[in-house]
This record gives sequence, structure tokens and C-alpha cells, in this order.
Amino acid sequence: MNKTSIETEFSANQEHFLKEWSELLRFKSISTDPSYVQECQCCANWLVDHLEQIGMESALWLTPSKATVFAEFTAPVSKDKVPTVLFYGHYDVQPVDPVELWTSDPFDPQVRDGRLYARGAQDNKGQAFYFIKAVESAIKAGTLRCNLKIVLEGEEECGSEGFSAKLDEWSSKLQADVLMVCDTGTVKAGTGAITMGLRGIAHLTVALKGPNKDLHSGVHGGVVRNPAAEISRLLASLYNPDGSIAVAGYYDGCTAIDASDRALANAFPLSMTEYAAMVGTLPEGGEQAFTPWERRGFRPTIEINGVHSGYGGPGGKTIIPATAFAKISTRLVAGQDPQHCLSLIRKHLESNTPRGVELEITEESVGGPALRLSSKTDIVRCAAKVLKEVCEVDPVYMWEGASIPVVSSLAQVSGAAPLLVGFGLEEDNIHAPNESFAIDQFKQGYLYVSLMLSELSR
Repeated sequence: MNKTSIETEFSANQEHFLKEWSELLRFKSISTDPSYVQECQCCANWLVDHLEQIGMESALWLTPSKATVFAEFTAPVSKDKVPTVLFYGHYDVQPVDPVELWTSDPFDPQVRDGRLYARGAQDNKGQAFYFIKAVESAIKAGTLRCNLKIVLEGEEECGSEGFSAKLDEWSSKLQADVLMVCDTGTVKAGTGAITMGLRGIAHLTVALKGPNKDLHSGVHGGVVRNPAAEISRLLASLYNPDGSIAVAGYYDGCTAIDASDRALANAFPLSMTEYAAMVGTLPEGGEQAFTPWERRGFRPTIEINGVHSGYGGPGGKTIIPATAFAKISTRLVAGQDPQHCLSLIRKHLESNTPRGVELEITEESVGGPALRLSSKTDIVRCAAKVLKEVCEVDPVYMWEGASIPVVSSLAQVSGAAPLLVGFGLEEDNIHAPNESFAIDQFKQGYLYVSLMLSELSR
């Protein structure tokens, strides 16, 4: 199949695709909220039936929590060896709060100005569904000549615990040559992007406890330690003046940056002014010895996600608060072990806590390790060729700072080479009110998947 014939097929079926996509989006599959368990189950059942209808053998795989959808297509060819593609996506979505900021009901899909608005329109139902529609078209045309496995989990948005718990058990069924993931984005409309890496993640919640109750700041000020002030000092101790991490041993094991990959990362087509216009501030954080794109993709970070203590209402309340809390997350790069890094942060905090206040770690969690790809692999070169054909411009290579924790584990268990290409944009508002996905973005994803599967079917 060539690009022209694929575009013709898409145009002929666009309204039908849109109707089915909207049907999928109506399921309130919010994985983090227990009150939506049945909605998640109904969504999974719908996907199993749909994948069966398009010509794949499908089933529900049970986990300790949300079910996983699995489907398989075996290539009807007589070659000695055909490649096997494993596709990973998820059918769960984020909560919709604050719902009052939505222009329309988040679970009643609406098309406005060429965009489909609904929770999950992009993340990840929209991006997973253009993959499914491309597969349907290829099966219908008889052009899919590689083996294909699709796995859609139901709790990516809240940690993938059930899915991760079953990966080793499912290992033999998940074996593949290529792992395709589309839960990613690109820098601007009309430009393809290959995500060359994802950072690992861990987080913890810390509390500093001082007096046994809130104290009068006049009577006791200057006498006891103030937990709000001390947690500020403690958190600041995590960083050196140049923005680097001050935790002893934190950079041990970090994989060096390949010179050619560094050059590709710094060719990211977004100026500092454009970045500032997008997020409202200049990219001045982190290690000043590295560029913003190097810091995002190749260097670890520790971030303070929230600090809470004392009174925050209108007017004043002159107290020394009894406690202070902070949420801390860390993003990790290739070569770092998440559990070890978490223990280094804990040790640093313990050794820097002064007398007079007590440190308590109230929560801690480890996600997956980092994933880093090489621009020199055959599969990346193949994807770059396809993306140039789809978008008619050279693709961008992005070493992403975010995390999809389970992808690294899935790649290891399946033995497949990861390939992360998606068409999400900042304006899609994923995880926020008025999430949307342009029909043109959906079409580009459909074209990319169709052409990529065609290349892998040769």
C-alpha cells in the first residue's frame, strides 16, 4: 500500500471511524476511582468484541485489578520467518475534575473546529484507536503480512500495578520483535517525532514534626524550631547552587550521552522564546552545564511537587505549625536504579534533618526504570523514513523527560525493540479539562501505522 491509497481508504471510512471512536470515548473508564470499576470492565469488553470483529483473536486477561485486553493476528504467509509486532496502549483515562471547566460533557464526544473533544480523546483512546483502525484496514485489504499482538491495559494512569504483576506470567505470549507505542507526542502539527527515551520515576512523601500542637508564634517564636521553615531548608539542601542534585552518589551509573544523540536532541525545533510562550517561564531550572533539551532527556531530576504547612486562609494566623509535609518526585535516566535512588534521597533527608524536628517518610513508590534508544538502530531508521513520507518533513528525535513506567518492563519481558511514535500535541490538553484530538492528527497516526506495518510486512 502507498500513501495515496491509504489516504483514500481513510477518507472513505472517516465518518465510520469517528462514530466508533466516539463510542469508545463514552465509557467512563477512570482507573484511579473505584466507583468506575464497572465502566472500565465494560470498556475492556467492548474492545475485545471490536478487535474480534476486525479479524483478530481477542480475549480478556485478568489481573489483580483492571483487566487487560489482548488480541492476536497471525500472518497468512509461508515465509520461514516474519516479524512479530507487539502494540501497547491503554484504555483507562484520567479523572475529569474540575468538570465545571469543560465546555461540553467529557464523556459525550463533540466535534468542534476539526477536533473531537472528550476525556481520552487523545490519551490514549484516540491514539490507540487510530492504530486499531489502521490494522483493520490492512487485514481487510490482505496486506498485513507480519504477526501482530495488541495489548491494552486498564490502569496506566494510576501505576499499571495489576498489569505489571502479570508480565512475567505472560512473557511467552508477549514475545515479539518490535514494540510499538503511541502514547507519546510531537513538537508541532505536521511534524513526526520519534521518542528516543523515557525517564524512570520514583516518589515519596515526607513529614517534619515539631511541637505537639500549633504554637503561638509570639510566645514560642525563636524558642522552638518551625517545621515550615525547616522543611524549606531541608528541601533546598537537595540542590547545589548550579542546579545540580546535591544528594551523594546520585549521578553514579548515569549513562554517558552519545555525541550524535546529543546533537539530534539539541536540534529540537523549539526556541527558548517559544518554550517560554508555551509554559509561561524561561527554561532556567536544573543543571546549568547542560542545555534544556539535554537536561530533559539525559539528566536526572528531583522535583518538589507540593509543600503544605500551617495556615493558608485569608488574613493572618500567627502560629508555629506543628507539622510540615512535602511531596517529592524524581525522574531517572539510563543506568540508574529507581529503588537505589529513592534510598539515596531518604538517606540525604535523614542526615540533614536538624534536632528539634522529627522526619517521617509517610509514602514512597517506585515506578519503572528509564528507557533510552539509539538513533542508529534499523527500526528507528525505518520509522524515520515512514514519518518523512507521512509528514513530508524530516522527523524530530525527542528524548522525553516524562515516564511510561511499564514500557521498559514490557520491552524487557517481550524481547522486543521499542518504537515510540505518537501524534499528541500540547494543545490536546491531556489530563486537563477540554481534552481533544484533531481529526488531522488521528489521520496522520493512521497513515503512519499503515505505512509502518506495510514496511514490516515486506
